[in-house]
Amino acid sequence: MRILWITHDVFEPFLPYLKGKPTQGASWTTPLFYNLRDVEQVKLGSIAPVTDGEEQKMEIENVTYYSIPVAKNDNMTGMQKKLADKYISAIRDFKPDIIHIHGIERNFGLLRQFVDPQIPIVCSIQGIIQPCLEYMKCSVANLNLNHYKSIKNRIGRGGVNAAIRSWEKYSVIEKLIFEINEYFIGRTSWDKAQLAAFNPAAHYYHGEELLRTPFYSQTWDIKTCQRHRIFISSVAEPLKGFHVLLKAADILKNKYPDLRIAVPLATFRQKSSGIWDFLFTEDYANYLKKEIKSLELGENIIFYKRLSAAEMADEYHKAHVFTLTSYAENSPNSLGEAMLVGTPTVVSPVGGVMSMVKNEESSLFFPSGDAAMLAFQIDRIFSDDELAVKLSQEAKIIALKRHDIVETTNQYMNIYAEIIKNHAVK
Repeated sequence: MRILWITHDVFEPFLPYLKGKPTQGASWTTPLFYNLRDVEQVKLGSIAPVTDGEEQKMEIENVTYYSIPVAKNDNMTGMQKKLADKYISAIRDFKPDIIHIHGIERNFGLLRQFVDPQIPIVCSIQGIIQPCLEYMKCSVANLNLNHYKSIKNRIGRGGVNAAIRSWEKYSVIEKLIFEINEYFIGRTSWDKAQLAAFNPAAHYYHGEELLRTPFYSQTWDIKTCQRHRIFISSVAEPLKGFHVLLKAADILKNKYPDLRIAVPLATFRQKSSGIWDFLFTEDYANYLKKEIKSLELGENIIFYKRLSAAEMADEYHKAHVFTLTSYAENSPNSLGEAMLVGTPTVVSPVGGVMSMVKNEESSLFFPSGDAAMLAFQIDRIFSDDELAVKLSQEAKIIALKRHDIVETTNQYMNIYAEIIKNHAVK
């Protein structure tokens, strides 16, 4: 079976040879990619766009890698024929039995208009911009971010309003991707519901995700975790609700003066000057800095730069609680990672999160945006070791089954085979 993946990110084996500016990440795709590569009857190919790059083809460890040169933001606009032809050239060279497009937050799904209709295309659903757009607006409704805009934001560059405008513009493309494609892979009741609303005739397949190796080898322990330490994995935008956790921390800190919140991928310079913030810092980052200062939480928050998978796994292992404070999610890998390690979690039951955990069994829920209830649920775990261990054990059992390497790899092989078979009879 010849399987061709199209992703936003360049896989590591190809990076040393690449010409141009790649993106590298795709933590949710890499483990599955490498496991499919090792299936005996599979020939795997990968196409990724590269900014200011060149068209390249390279064979590495039985995988054919292609790079497509693009201009900045080319994959967030309509698919022009000139760009589509570059993808078509690689597709014709590889001769796939099926094309797997990862994510609909980029315009790759528009290739269905240009690719030979005899070749089936399946799109994996990651996030979905249109419904998240409305929740993004809700997340900032009471923050008065206009007061925190830098000069850069005030001239229309960056900031939450620019992100909202970008999402509004792209949602038109996303809608078209849903409409013109026939096959989709998802993981939750939420993404299945969203697909049904966009395209009731589409075929939906359930496909889990594999996580990176370090998360399979760590096991949380109440005896060795750092008491009263909270880990949150993303604070990049208000949709993730970090500001809600700050308000909850203000409630908790009197009872737990040793409270610590570990935050990777910090979105602002913690010690930047007032002049820098006035001129360049994003509005939400300025808001967070002022909130941390006014709530006197500076000593309670530990900021990290980008963490490796092993470092992230270690943070889950050290934490007493992992919090997911988002206003919208599909199937957040961060929650899957926490569950696989066994870190007790407190989550907002939004979107696909409800397909991953059950309240009072494998997690504790709080209404999104409700800082008092978030603090209450965290306090329950801090003060009740029996509850913490119960949540940990139940979550780990679920995660080990959900992210089983052999089962998930077989699951995708079966999806590919079924789509190829059904598509051929039309």
